Amino acid sequence: MPNYRIRPLLPTRMETDMGILAFRYKYGTKIQSPAFFWYIEGADKKILVDTSADAEMATSYRGFPAEKLTTFEGALAGVGLKPDDIDLVIQTHLHWDHCANTAKCRNAKVLVTEEELRFAFSPHPLTGLSYKKDLFTDLNFVLVNGRYEVAPGIELIPAPGHSPGTQAVAIDTEKGKAIITGFCCVLENFYPPEEVKKLMPVITPGTHLDAVQAYESMLRIKGMADILIPMHEPSFVGVDSIP
Repeated sequence: MPNYRIRPLLPTRMETDMGILAFRYKYGTKIQSPAFFWYIEGADKKILVDTSADAEMATSYRGFPAEKLTTFEGALAGVGLKPDDIDLVIQTHLHWDHCANTAKCRNAKVLVTEEELRFAFSPHPLTGLSYKKDLFTDLNFVLVNGRYEVAPGIELIPAPGHSPGTQAVAIDTEKGKAIITGFCCVLENFYPPEEVKKLMPVITPGTHLDAVQAYESMLRIKGMADILIPMHEPSFVGVDSIP
């Protein structure tokens, strides 16, 4: 069985409220939220998980103060790649900050759940601003349902709640099973302080369509993972490789 490495790539980070990431928790606490995407190193194909966004879009579209660290192309160059080299993009979901650069990967097939794509084209008004249709209208989608093996040791796992069709990505590494959560959170969502942990072992993502479903997805993913990779965890900034 192959052992992969996950390379965190970071073109931008945004200033957001902790309440966006953790439901009913630390409202008013600002966090510098990294907008990662991830390269899976060691596969036969060149595989990305999500494609992030850029600082200009974060500010102009959603009003978030944002810092440009590099371009999408610059981040890829850090692992010796260009957008046209990418064979496959796994979309954990289709919120704007996770798919803004996917169209630049012109040769890539794009794996997304059927439920997510259907909802993204006609979202509920409560979550409408999370989806920017021009970012994904003309992508080369491959639709998946349920658990799906991308390659030996790389599996997609349904993790709905944050959005209807959110999926996590489980990747075998030499240190065990690493899971990119798919839903937007930080490590504190999984490991809350003791006073919160007495009431609940995890904190639902602050942005969600179904809070209870998101909570159950979190518990399931936490129980499966040897290495948890939350989508916006600041401690991964500057990390070259997981593991």
